[in-house]
Amino acid sequence: MTSSGTNPAGAAASAAWEVLLPAASAPPRARGRTLRAALREAVRSGRLASGTRLPSSRDLAADLGVSRGLVTEAYEQLTAEGYLRSGRGAGTWVGGAVRAAPPRARDLAPRSPGTRADFVAGAPDLSLFPRAAWAAAQRGVLAGLAHHELGYPDPRGLPRLRTALAALLARRRGVVADPERLVVVSGVAQATALLGLVLRARGIDAVAVEDPGSPQHGALYAAAGVTAVPVPSTTRGSRWGRWERRAYGPW
Repeated sequence: MTSSGTNPAGAAASAAWEVLLPAASAPPRARGRTLRAALREAVRSGRLASGTRLPSSRDLAADLGVSRGLVTEAYEQLTAEGYLRSGRGAGTWVGGAVRAAPPRARDLAPRSPGTRADFVAGAPDLSLFPRAAWAAAQRGVLAGLAHHELGYPDPRGLPRLRTALAALLARRRGVVADPERLVVVSGVAQATALLGLVLRARGIDAVAVEDPGSPQHGALYAAAGVTAVPVPSTTRGSRWGRWERRAYGPW
C-alpha cells in the first residue's frame, strides 16, 4: 500500500498489512471493530513499528474494500488511545507511546522440578552455595580492580588468578605448578572439551572415564574425535584411582 493514491499489485499482501485483511471479510456491523482491533494488535506486536507511516484513509479503504469513514474513525480512535499520531497535512504514523512487549527468552537448562534429592553425577547441592561470602569477595575485588581489567582478559585467565591458583595447588595438593601453564576454564564441560581437543591433536583417540560417571563426558570427548572408554569403579574408586593414591599419597 502506498499513500500516493496507487495500489500496486501485491501491496495489500505485505507483512505489515496482512493483519488488517480480516476487517474486509468481517460482517458489515463488525468491520469497524475488527479493523480497530487489528490495527491495535499490529502495533502491540511490533508488526507496525513506531514511526511507520500508514496509508491515507482513502487508499486503505480502497485496498480493504471498506468505506473511508470506517478507516477514518479507526485512525481517530487509535490516535486518541496513543497507538497512532497524526498531523494536519502530515499523514498518520504509528506512535511511540505504545511499546510492543519484548519477546521472552525460554530457559532450556535441565531442571528437576519437585524432586527432594538429585543424584545425577556432577550436580552439586546448590543450596550450599556460599552466597554471602561470594558477594563479599566480589565486592572486594571490584573495588580494587583497575579499569582496564574490566575488558577482555588473557584467554588463559587473569594473571593474578592463575598465580593464586598455583599457590593453592602447592599448599593444598602439594603440586608445583607454573602459573604460565595454568588455564582457567568456565567449568568441567569446557575443560573436558579442551582436553579432548588436545589429546586428539597429539594422536590419542581413546581415553578412560570412570563408570559410573558424568554422562556428558562421552559426548564431549566424541565431539573432539576421542572415544571415551568406561572403566568400572568400585566403592573405593577406580583401579587407576587406587594406584594413584598408592603412588602419590592422598590429596
